[in-house]
Amino acid sequence: MRRLAGKGFGWLLVCCVACACTLRQPDRTLTLVPSDLGTPVATAVQPAPTRTTIPPQLPTATQPTSPTPTRAIATDLGLGASPSPRSTQPATWTAVPDPSQFWTATPAAESTAIATSPQRGLATPSPSPTATPAQPTVSVRYDLLREQIPPPSIQSQVLRTSAASAFAYEVQPGQPFAIDDIRLTDGVRLFSPNPTDNSSYLYTDQKGILRFRAPGAAQALELASSPFHAGYSMNIESSERNKHLVVELDWSADGRRFSFRIDTPAGLDNSGAGVWFWQPEAHPVHGATSQVIRDCAHAGYRPCSFVNPSSARHWITRNVQWSPKPGDARLLLTLHLPDEDRNALALARAVADPSYANDAPPLVRYDYGHWDLDAGHIIVSGRRPDGRVVVAQVNADLTNERVILDGTAQGLWLQDAARLPTGEVVALGRPGEPDSGPLALVDQQGRRISAFAGDSAPDQVRWLADRSGVVLTVSGRQYLLKTATGAIDDASQLASHPQFSQAAAEVVAVPEAVIRGGAYFPGQQLRVIVSALHLRESPDTGADILDSLLWGDYVAVFAGPYAKEGNRWWQVQTARNRFGWIAGNIAGRPTVGPA
Repeated sequence: MRRLAGKGFGWLLVCCVACACTLRQPDRTLTLVPSDLGTPVATAVQPAPTRTTIPPQLPTATQPTSPTPTRAIATDLGLGASPSPRSTQPATWTAVPDPSQFWTATPAAESTAIATSPQRGLATPSPSPTATPAQPTVSVRYDLLREQIPPPSIQSQVLRTSAASAFAYEVQPGQPFAIDDIRLTDGVRLFSPNPTDNSSYLYTDQKGILRFRAPGAAQALELASSPFHAGYSMNIESSERNKHLVVELDWSADGRRFSFRIDTPAGLDNSGAGVWFWQPEAHPVHGATSQVIRDCAHAGYRPCSFVNPSSARHWITRNVQWSPKPGDARLLLTLHLPDEDRNALALARAVADPSYANDAPPLVRYDYGHWDLDAGHIIVSGRRPDGRVVVAQVNADLTNERVILDGTAQGLWLQDAARLPTGEVVALGRPGEPDSGPLALVDQQGRRISAFAGDSAPDQVRWLADRSGVVLTVSGRQYLLKTATGAIDDASQLASHPQFSQAAAEVVAVPEAVIRGGAYFPGQQLRVIVSALHLRESPDTGADILDSLLWGDYVAVFAGPYAKEGNRWWQVQTARNRFGWIAGNIAGRPTVGPA
């Protein structure tokens, strides 16, 4: 019995030791699996993991997805170096909403793929996120959205040389000036082609010296009639020392007469200051000049001593317009009255009478005036005699006013109104007072139909002869506002490198709404995917910059696309409620994408 008991106790001891070993390694069991050689070998097998109950989490707000930035691709549009590309793997964190502000959390900059452990293949903890305020979306002005439009048709447009007279050029001697078969190399400041003869033209150089090519003449010659003389230009060093500085050129409607305006530089005294015209009937071969009006700029100015004033003590002529009726010798003059700080209008005639300019013409106190197309009326604007700002029609003798638009009633400043061939009257205007800021085109109801040109009030305004546009000179730059579309072209480059041609060119109008079948729909919100992007007044890299958009900013689409200079433009509204044009694609690469 004792032997059996002892033997049983030994077996029991062996079994207990085996059990203890098994309890120390609960995760390993033995099984037979086939090896690469076909011989079964013992291999440890992992048991299924034990299930653990996790308390359910409360739902969290969905975080906005930030667009993926791209590299900068056009410095002209304000695209600087963009942020480094984000990781394509999502961050492994959950942002806690702040009830006082919306946030988006961004993984650390320049992150790449998430590193893994070589032991277990588990992801290492991601970097701590950086919380940044989310950009606001756009409160879309749905009242301004238009229905989608069909693709605009390509139109054939002829750039006529009549537009050349509206610009002031900066072509220095030796630089090319080309208009059709006309090539000038001695410098050009003003150029005005004869409206009825392409071989005849006027121009001045940078010194303000007048040259004239008569119909059928081989070349242009200096005008040697009064107030000039033969060899006059040889004694002139610069425009600042030219007492006969020519600052304006204008042709009569039939091309048989022309006028030139002399504005003597400050500090020089000159009895020739004012308006002159060429009178071919007196001397058909060489021509002759006569004076229409003498300026009396200020007290002590030489012409004031032998000019009989009318209703103002001092005046300076600012603009000359021949009647649009062929054969008509009437001129509409705009004069500045320095003592009153306003303008006035006067009517004069081009007559070969040496004493005609000794009497100042009667003045009517309208700030601006332009001939109506029928030559029987004049469209006036600005302040009228009682100071009220209006756009009105008057008779050709500046009587019988008929108000078209009351600017004072609408809080608008209005100037340089003109009638278009369609019969509509448009003006340059803005809210506020004279000289208070840049101007835009407005219709005869006072509604703005273009963006504002430049950054201040214009120094000079010149309408194209066919009323297809108006040129504004603002702070040394020249802008062409097109009446048909309201588009604005920065023509400053044209002033330095004029290349006019009468050859037809294919042009596409700027769309006024989103084109049907385009990449985006009206009002669609996009986000900027480059570090910076300019918002411009018109779809042109030379247009004024209204704002700078940053990576992630929202915009809403209102019109487009419009292809120009290798860029694809869209008119948008920003989250700051500004409207303008952005280059949505530059050289084929996108700058914005769907939000």
